[in-house]
Parts: sequence; C-alpha cells; structure tokens
Amino acid sequence: MTSSSTSSTLSKNEILAMNLSLGIGLCMLGIKWYAYFITGSVAIFSDAMESVVHQLAVAFAFYSLRVTYRPPDHDHNYGHDKITYFSAGLEGGLIIIAAIVIIGTAIKKMIVGVTLEQLGTGTLLTALAGGINAVLGFYLVKVGKKEKSLIVEANGRHILTDAWTSVGAVIGLSLAAYTGYSIIDPILALLFGSNIIWEGYKLMRSAVGGLMDKSNPEFFNKAESALNEYTTNTGTTFHRLRLRESGNRVYVDFHIVFQDGTMIEDAHRLATEAELCVATAIDHACDITSHLESTDLPEGHID
Repeated sequence: MTSSSTSSTLSKNEILAMNLSLGIGLCMLGIKWYAYFITGSVAIFSDAMESVVHQLAVAFAFYSLRVTYRPPDHDHNYGHDKITYFSAGLEGGLIIIAAIVIIGTAIKKMIVGVTLEQLGTGTLLTALAGGINAVLGFYLVKVGKKEKSLIVEANGRHILTDAWTSVGAVIGLSLAAYTGYSIIDPILALLFGSNIIWEGYKLMRSAVGGLMDKSNPEFFNKAESALNEYTTNTGTTFHRLRLRESGNRVYVDFHIVFQDGTMIEDAHRLATEAELCVATAIDHACDITSHLESTDLPEGHID
C-alpha cells in the first residue's frame, strides 16, 4: 500500500525563481568581472570566479528541476528525483576547482606584488552585486521552503554564500584603500578560497549522502513518533521502519503487526490510517508503503 502527498508538476513559483536566478546571476556576473578588470583585485577575482561556477551550476539545476518532476517510466520505476544529487555534486566539484584557481592566483599576486586601481568604483560595484544577490538568495530560500523544492532552496543558499563573499571583498578593499596595504587583498582571497573549498566539500558530501540513501534523522524521528502513537492507540505494533530521501521525495516503508484473525478489510484500513499519520507528521512529499503481518507468523516466514 502506498500513500503519496506531492505535486508532480513544476510550479509557477519554482519556474519564476529559477528564471530570476539565471537572469540576475548573469547580470551580477558581468558587474563583478568589470569590477575586477578595473581594479585588478584578487578578492574581486575570487568573487567573480565563484559566480562563474555558480552560473554553470544554476544552468544544470534549471535543467534538473524539470527532470526531477518527470513521472516514473519503464527504465526509472522510482522516478527521476535523484538527479538533484548529481546537480549538487557537480556544483560542489566546480566550486572546488574555482577555489584552487583563486588560491593559486592569490599566491602568485603575493609573490609578484599587487597593484590596485579605481578601488572606489570597484568597491561600489561589488557592494551593489552583493546586495542584489542577498535579496535574491533570501527570495529563493523562501520559495524553496514554500514549494518544498530542495533544488531552489540550495540554489538560494549558495547565492547567499556568494553575497557574503562580496561583503568580505568590500571590507578587504576598503581596508586596503584606507591603510595602503595592498597585501590585504590577496590574503583575503586566500581566506575566500579556503571557505569556498569548504562549501564545495559540503555540497559533494550532501550529494554522496543522497546517492547512498542516507536517512534523514529529522524525518525518521517524526515517522517513528507518529507510528508509536498510532499503534499504541489501535492495539497494533510495528517494526522494520526504513526511510530514505530521493530528491524532493521521501520514501518510507514499515511492517505493521495485527492480532491473528483480524479481517483483511480492517487491517487494510488501519494500515492506510498509519500511512496517513506518517505522511502528516513528515509534512513533505512522500511515498509510503506498509506491509501487513499477523502476530502468529508461519514457521520459516521471511520479512
């Protein structure tokens, strides 16, 4: 038996959010590279490089969002949700590559020297891009939570990270302009590069966890609590509760045990009610399967 609560179509809010992410992201990318060209700042270069990677990732996420809603077919009986993890893994790998380039450029600048020009204009442009990205990031996270879209929410959180990188670049450039110590610029870029590597690692770890069917403790505890309460109230028991996430959907299965002699119609009704209790507790797009058992199992029974 299964119980499902989800929309199988891409919502208008998700489409709008990803369109805005792509369009505004391209504009911010242009602003950051222009700021780098006029200043020669490695900190701004690191910000611009991360934006390049992010745009590539957003383009793949834009595609992934459409694929994940495709219905199950002959070759993909459980649907196409797991493309979400490929999207996160790709983004994480590209971010780490960008961070290595940033760190290498920063070290080179520290060796050969740093020359900064038009810091005022460059700082203002970077601050503008950071502010716009902050607004966009909060908007995407809000839409992602409302629509229960992991792709949109993850995209928003990465844009917020990008905005913080811009804030750091603005602070660094301001300090370099105020103190006259240009070395602050590549040092800051090294810090940005290290942080970007950490963000990339977290994305890749998340992707691997999803592909390996790592259980979500929060969802598992909610499902377990719901089943404990329901079975206590109905005089039944349960065991072998399992849970995994696949993109935007949570898959749950469990065995529910009835007294021997229970009518099949009653057992089916109670099991369906148990599934609905779990779906309500999780409050997420889910696919739930229950297996009916009797307290008197035949010899050699296989779960």
